[in-house]
Amino acid sequence: MARTGRTRAADIGLRRLRFALERPVEEADGAGGVVRRFALCAFVWGTLTAIAASSSAARDVGDRPDLAARYRVAMRWCRGIDGRSRLRLGERVFEVLSVVDPDGRRRELVIVVQEVTP
Repeated sequence: MARTGRTRAADIGLRRLRFALERPVEEADGAGGVVRRFALCAFVWGTLTAIAASSSAARDVGDRPDLAARYRVAMRWCRGIDGRSRLRLGERVFEVLSVVDPDGRRRELVIVVQEVTP
């Protein structure tokens, strides 16, 4: 299929996962601090591809090491996704590590995420 100025129909069909985009909201806790929770902003469609694990994906959680799985999410361009945002796919939660607009034309985003496991 020849590429035109628009995304190919086959590319759109591959973006069949519906992610919930969440952004942090901080509220006063009444004791001089804040409580952070995440609020739903939008639903976005995209793909999820595993990225090869490496030793840099390990992190310490409390007193134990935890392997953090990393993935690449491709979706249509969306304003406001940054390192404070997170994506949710059903019960799975993904922290946003990086966001790239590959051609700078605000058509697509490639996001590297890390799955948060309890």
